[in-house]
Amino acid sequence: MKRIVALLLIIAMSAMLIACDGGPASSATTQSTASYATTKAPDVTVGKPVTPYADIDFFGGEIEDNKGKLMLEMQPAGSPESICIEEKNVRFMGKEKVLPVLSVKAAGAKVKAVFSDIEDAVSFDDLVNVSGGFSVEVFYLDNSTVSANRGIVCSTESIGGDSKRSGWGIAESASGAPYFITGHTEQNEYSSVYAPVASADEPVHVVGVYNAETKRNNIYVNGTLVSSDSAAGNFTSADKMDVYGDFNMANVFFIGADPSATKNKAEACDFPSDDLMVIDVKIYFGALDGDQVKSAFAECIKGFN
Repeated sequence: MKRIVALLLIIAMSAMLIACDGGPASSATTQSTASYATTKAPDVTVGKPVTPYADIDFFGGEIEDNKGKLMLEMQPAGSPESICIEEKNVRFMGKEKVLPVLSVKAAGAKVKAVFSDIEDAVSFDDLVNVSGGFSVEVFYLDNSTVSANRGIVCSTESIGGDSKRSGWGIAESASGAPYFITGHTEQNEYSSVYAPVASADEPVHVVGVYNAETKRNNIYVNGTLVSSDSAAGNFTSADKMDVYGDFNMANVFFIGADPSATKNKAEACDFPSDDLMVIDVKIYFGALDGDQVKSAFAECIKGFN
């Protein structure tokens, strides 16, 4: 009963919307080769206002979800300075603005985010299905030197044996191409859609969308759909207690590195980023459409217009 009441409350709050890491991509994965370089702000004021379920802000050295849906904890790797909130001069589309950002400066440093109203994988998956999908938005710049996939906003897990592929995330490939990934336990598959390689000089706005009705993954960059492909099946959130022990991956995600899939140690990690600047992170229960993504992009970058 408690889970049903919580689910109904969440759906009611998300009604306005109805709106990583990853393992190997599924065989259906496609990669876009189109350029999305932008020299000026496009006209992206169309679409209805978009209300996120969770909206992470950085200010005054602190990190906070202004929707009150996430419990957030910065987890350094080595020195405390390996992850921090700081003011930076950000250049985007020919304009500059000083913004508070999350800086991940060492491999293994990360932010742990726990959903306060979602108890387990069943609750998470039910909410995705009832809402019609799941969407992740992030505005970031990654200049990491790690020669492997890097986590941006991720909650994925596959540890072999009888554990199935599950979870979701936005990450970057070793070559610097952003991608959106979802796990599908029944098929034991990951499904990924890729964008072109991101700029090394300016941040990129990425939205990953899983549509529960059409069973498709979409990835948008700077307000434009750059790749779409069929997902392997029903979305399945990560649900692992056996490795971590002290928390369940079903209601947790990370900004920066994922915890290790094979080592139950705080310092162990997968898909580390060692030079990552994150400006904005939002989570949506629902499948954003093209106009809603354009509106989200316009809202995110309005300070640069």
